[in-house]
Amino acid sequence: MSNQVKSAVSQINDIRCLRRQLEQEIDWLQRRSETLEDGFSETQGLLKRTYNGMVFFRRALLGRMPR
Repeated sequence: MSNQVKSAVSQINDIRCLRRQLEQEIDWLQRRSETLEDGFSETQGLLKRTYNGMVFFRRALLGRMPR
């Protein structure tokens, strides 16, 4: 296998690994967000919006990544 092919395979594996990590983070953040009650406290509301923002940007990043 040539160095160029090895490099391409390595990049593909890195992308897959990063995609998997982002998907796991999205799942974790969504579960945390779902456990917070709406309007229960200002702190929980802010935390829920933070989680949702983090999910949004991770999804945007996934959408820009090659498959």
